[in-house]
Amino acid sequence: MKKLKMMSMLSIMIASLFFFSSNTFAVQYYTISTNSGVPINMRSGPGTNYPIMLSIPSGSKVPYYCYSYGTTVTGKYGTSNIWDQIQWKDSRGVVNIGYISDTYVYTGSDGPVGIRCDWP
Repeated sequence: MKKLKMMSMLSIMIASLFFFSSNTFAVQYYTISTNSGVPINMRSGPGTNYPIMLSIPSGSKVPYYCYSYGTTVTGKYGTSNIWDQIQWKDSRGVVNIGYISDTYVYTGSDGPVGIRCDWP
């Protein structure tokens, strides 16, 4: 009985270590910027046809979650149809999750990074 209890506890410890360590690396932070320094619009979906939720100051570091394909945009880092899902806290302190064009996000890659969002 003691051996079974010890094995169960060991299994739980290993599983929780894997779970917490994998979640630690789930979110990356990237800097967004424009050539002119104007704020970047965060939208409710991956494209210019989605409503603007808020604007984020150029030079801000934002948490990046995933990417989707949408409207093609030309920005500071080229032309792309990749949209990055990010998070930004507005002036009221409310956390918002939305999309900005990857052409304004310095990820170090011309292609998608991370995982694809579950977007239709």
